[in-house]
Amino acid sequence: MSLLSATVTAETAVSQKVAFEHIVPIDLTTIFTGYGPLPAVTGIKQQTGNWDAAGQTRIVLLSDGSSAQELLTRYEHPHYFSYTVSGFTGTLGLLATSADGQWWFSGEEPSKTQIKWQYTFNARSGFTAPILWIITQVLWRG
Repeated sequence: MSLLSATVTAETAVSQKVAFEHIVPIDLTTIFTGYGPLPAVTGIKQQTGNWDAAGQTRIVLLSDGSSAQELLTRYEHPHYFSYTVSGFTGTLGLLATSADGQWWFSGEEPSKTQIKWQYTFNARSGFTAPILWIITQVLWRG
């Protein structure tokens, strides 16, 4: 695992299919509400498709007036999906070239699902890596 990654795991009392179908298209404004210097997601625009196939894109709008492009890179219903966020227009663009998110869903029981989410920033340079480390290891977990 990269030092510029944050990983979160959780268990939910719903089927793998239900968990997957709830998480993948979730309204980002309900989960990225801002934390410390990290801006909140305020909306999405120019989304292509229903966010259910690799290659679909959207623009994520942030509370500091910046934005980023999100690309759904893999979609394997109901087990896994991944995406890349790039083209940061705000301060994050000075620190990172992109970020990659991956979600795994697994469940042996019909009403229990293990969920794992990993988010990895890709530093713009060796000088920006320590700042991204603080973001992923301290702020992002909040």
